[in-house]
Amino acid sequence: MAPSRVPSRPILAWLLVVAAVLWFALLGHRDLADPDEGRVAEIAREIVATGDWVTLRLNGVDYFAKPPLQYWATAATFELFGEGTATARLSLALFGFAGVLWIAFVGRRLFGAEAGFAAAAVLLSTLLYVALGHVLTPNMSVTLFMTVGIGAFLLAQSRRDDRGQVRRWMLLGWAALALAMLSKGPMGIVLPGAAVCAYLLWQRDWALLRHLEIGQGLAVFLAVAAPWFVAVSIANPDFPRVFFVEEHLERYATSAFHRDQPFHYFVPILALGILPWLPRLVQALGRPRFRWWPAAGQGFDAERFLWTYAVFIFLFFSMGRSKLPTYLLPILPALALLIGRRLADARSLRPDVVAAGLLGGVLVAGSAFVERFATESFTAPMLHEFRPWIAAAGLSLLAGAAVAWKARAPWQPIAAIALSALLAFQLVGWGYQTVQESRSSAAEAAAIRPLLAPDTRVFAVGRYNSSLPFYLGRTVELVRYKPRRELDFADDVYERLPPVEAFRHEWEALEGQAVAVFRTSDLDDPPFQGVPGRVIYQRSNKTALARR
Repeated sequence: MAPSRVPSRPILAWLLVVAAVLWFALLGHRDLADPDEGRVAEIAREIVATGDWVTLRLNGVDYFAKPPLQYWATAATFELFGEGTATARLSLALFGFAGVLWIAFVGRRLFGAEAGFAAAAVLLSTLLYVALGHVLTPNMSVTLFMTVGIGAFLLAQSRRDDRGQVRRWMLLGWAALALAMLSKGPMGIVLPGAAVCAYLLWQRDWALLRHLEIGQGLAVFLAVAAPWFVAVSIANPDFPRVFFVEEHLERYATSAFHRDQPFHYFVPILALGILPWLPRLVQALGRPRFRWWPAAGQGFDAERFLWTYAVFIFLFFSMGRSKLPTYLLPILPALALLIGRRLADARSLRPDVVAAGLLGGVLVAGSAFVERFATESFTAPMLHEFRPWIAAAGLSLLAGAAVAWKARAPWQPIAAIALSALLAFQLVGWGYQTVQESRSSAAEAAAIRPLLAPDTRVFAVGRYNSSLPFYLGRTVELVRYKPRRELDFADDVYERLPPVEAFRHEWEALEGQAVAVFRTSDLDDPPFQGVPGRVIYQRSNKTALARR
């Protein structure tokens, strides 16, 4: 009998502790980045400040772009533990780690203990999952609940002989997809549902239709998801049009959000995002363990469904007009299950060890040249400080590959690669703080805070960095200057803001203290020539002036 690729329970417990420590370590080390992290944190802060958990607001302006679940979760951690960078990311990190544990459970139930262990190790250590598990956006929450939804579906369909189990798992799945809907909108139910339809047509598993619990499932789905959508629509009649039409249909089908990319855009994103497990991904997708054209009446095939789910979502977003790397996050848990099954059955893990070692070598060697990529925002001195972190990440992977190469127990290579990759990607994330100042308003807010009194006015002129009000603990007064496509506010909201001429008149008439923040490049424009004030903070892309 071959040795097991699952560690003993005591060792497994210790591995889980080490993984948790690495996953949750230094959540507040890196400042919140603009625009995404600052936006989520500021909306959550305003939920707590206003006590309104129905209508989301960003800098006091109604925000209809996303549903509330991630903002609620962040606001809840603020209520429990106070406002700060670490508490802003806490719920996000919990969602990400919960996803790893859920994949371990589902993989074990579907494919055996070895596949469950390997799948969890893979998900825990892929570059894109680790990165987005520590960058505050709604993407991790929708990924978790979509994954719980399809995982419950898989568990239900794998035991159709037990009617009670089918019902329980399917109702859990419907509830999870409702939470996915509350995390990021219709994609939380549309994409899993479409994947089920595609699988049904391919597998010709018509018995599936009798085991979806559609009636009770829809009732559960509506009971969980509908109350907020109804409440926010009653309070804000414009919400359905903005949310469903502008923020979803137009985002996907048009160039309105200026995120057009070629069809193949996600191919390199996936190749990089799945590192260090790229060789196994190619094997899992290119040589699956099912027949391409199944015979009728074969019953449920979990691996075919996972393959269909991942490939369908990949193609769906590839065909859309608006593309961002974060869109691929929901397919990573399904890919981890596919890869985990291949690892569990693999005769040798040497290809995986070599891949991890090569990645480590690239990082170590590349760290010597990082300053060549200096820009106005990411200066050479910043990148020089970043260099040791990149080198340390590479050394972590090299050390993990060395341990895996010499491993005796069959489970050790998987654990060594996974933990060393997790540490490596965390090191890069922690080290990014050295170049973060251009993308965060934390340092700018620190320069402003000593000047603030309850009546001190803070103006944001022609720019809005959402982390600024969060770190100041208060909203700012927006001033319109030039069309700003990248701002968080709709064109009609932006056009209603006071123009720069009104700001200049009011600024010069102020007798007390006030602060105004600008784009540094705008200060050379005629409207700002001779504007009174003293510089209290300045970088290449942002400047703060105090009136007195």
